[in-house]
Amino acid sequence: MGAPAPLTPESCAVLLLKQRYNPEIIPQLEAYVAAQCKGNTYDLDANLALLKLYQFHPDTTNVEVVSKILLKALMKLPSTDYITCSYLIPERVQEMELIASINALASLLETCSFRQVWGALAPLRKESLAGLPGFDAAVRDFVCVSMSITYQAIPLAHLRESLALEGSELTAFIKARGWTVEGEVVRVTLNDDNQAKPKKPDEGGAIRFDQMTKILASVV
Repeated sequence: MGAPAPLTPESCAVLLLKQRYNPEIIPQLEAYVAAQCKGNTYDLDANLALLKLYQFHPDTTNVEVVSKILLKALMKLPSTDYITCSYLIPERVQEMELIASINALASLLETCSFRQVWGALAPLRKESLAGLPGFDAAVRDFVCVSMSITYQAIPLAHLRESLALEGSELTAFIKARGWTVEGEVVRVTLNDDNQAKPKKPDEGGAIRFDQMTKILASVV
């Protein structure tokens, strides 16, 4: 009997429907994680199923595969995928050097310490990030999403360090976002999140007429 055919999103869904808790499917799911990395695709349900099987069968845990699952989840920030995956990883695995370094990276991203992110990525590049296309681009997208909901203007030097981009690459990136450069400041496109919102007259605890009539009725 030959090796099982590589999983596709459709065949994986069928497999999980029938055998989600069968440890014999672990090699298939691990190969599917590798395929997601190579093809820059993503299947959260399959990855969570694999982490759950590792929980039930700890001796089968492949830390390299766990690291790939976590890095793929980080690429989906600001979604909560990373936290969801982390809940399924036992403390003993969380404490391993590789996973601890990814957790530290996640903390930098989640606390918007973007200038420190690129240094934290350096030790992961040789192995964990190898064969994971699109990771830097996903991080930069998250940086820009975070900044665009907070700022109307960003110092150019700060943006340069936060994105780890220089020269023409930085210029092209800013232009692609629809932002503009004025001297040493980058102007962010205005949106609903980075503009102050005027307070409506009825906000701040004002009692409506229908509420007042109920109060008066109760004291008569």
